[in-house]
Amino acid sequence: MRRSFLSLLLALTLAAGLVVTPAAAAGAPQITVSSVQAQTTQTVGLSGLPADCQSLQVTLTLSDDNASYIFTPDESLDRPGLYATAQQSGAEVTVYVTVRSGVLSQSGVLTLGELSAGDKTFTVVSAGGLKLVDDTLTETPVYDSVSVVERTTTSSGTSSSRWAVEVNKAANGALSADVVRAKKGDTVTVTAVPDSGYVLKSLSVKDATGAALSLKELGDGRYTFSMPAAQVTVSAVFALESAGQVLPFADVAADAWYYDAVGYVYESGLMTGVNADQFAPEVTTTRGMIVTILYRMENSPAVTGGSGFPDVAAGEWYADAVKWASANGIVTGYSDGRFGPTDVITREQMAAILYRYAHYLGRDVSGQADLTGYSDAAQVSSYASTAMGWAVDAGLITGTGAGTLAPVGSANRAQAAVILMRLCQMGE
Repeated sequence: MRRSFLSLLLALTLAAGLVVTPAAAAGAPQITVSSVQAQTTQTVGLSGLPADCQSLQVTLTLSDDNASYIFTPDESLDRPGLYATAQQSGAEVTVYVTVRSGVLSQSGVLTLGELSAGDKTFTVVSAGGLKLVDDTLTETPVYDSVSVVERTTTSSGTSSSRWAVEVNKAANGALSADVVRAKKGDTVTVTAVPDSGYVLKSLSVKDATGAALSLKELGDGRYTFSMPAAQVTVSAVFALESAGQVLPFADVAADAWYYDAVGYVYESGLMTGVNADQFAPEVTTTRGMIVTILYRMENSPAVTGGSGFPDVAAGEWYADAVKWASANGIVTGYSDGRFGPTDVITREQMAAILYRYAHYLGRDVSGQADLTGYSDAAQVSSYASTAMGWAVDAGLITGTGAGTLAPVGSANRAQAAVILMRLCQMGE
């Protein structure tokens, strides 16, 4: 397969002395194939081609990356001054077509040629990298993705296209469609079945422009929609079922890394939302909040007397929790005698409080991780050094993506939920 298109196009551009600049794209070109079924040959064409197109390049991704493909230009391209060739790289075949003068097709439809792979069968999986150059040697913006449609013939003898129904892989459930391609107006059925312990939170079908299509629910996880004249993408989100229902928090996405942890602490009654439908995962956690959560984990035992801290007034929502934690050696407060209930808790402070809490529970806290691999290990305060080593060893606290411990960094509510879930599961 020759590379004459590139050299010819370069020669044409230099001869004209022009700078290639973007021009408005004409419509949305589509690759047409003879069949969506695997076969030994595929006739490939382009529709929606601008009437002034003089040169094109498009890359086809084929299903068999071990096959050796042969491209035979269509007979309609056998005319003076027109060159067509192709180049293979693995499963990709890039087709180049150019004409020295004039245009490739005034009708906007062009049959490129036939791809064959000996006795091996294959399909055209996708297409992209479509570059078009008009008769003034002006290049249109590149089409990174081009729809691949099957050309069929109706009973009246007219052609009809089938567009792809692409189903995205979904975590925590099975998502499928009853067809892989469909004609405009066809009824397509989608089935969404959640895994045990999960529910379907959202289901969407969008066309190539991102517009959502209307869905009709049939029951038993089945939905239908009417196929448009374009490729569609089907997506679903399966959410963890908590207390018989999906988490009520609109700001906790089902695919968030902390979703399961929020479900755990919410269902366990350890953490609630900041209001009925907001968990506020990015909001920082205070010292009073963490101590109150630990207090709840102990079923909020009765306490007497004062907290011993001048900044913890009786009657405050965290007062009993601080009293309990102080009486059991879980918190000690600052060197100036304050507790700082509304202060944002740091990662090393959380490690120290959890370490003391685990000791209070009678758990083995002798484990110590080697922290020397973290670039900021020396920044861990002396009072929290042992606690941090234990927390990292126990998997409660992990380093950041930058390879640091960030000991004085804050912990938000999402991080707190994950740490608390890990702590609880240590004892299960």
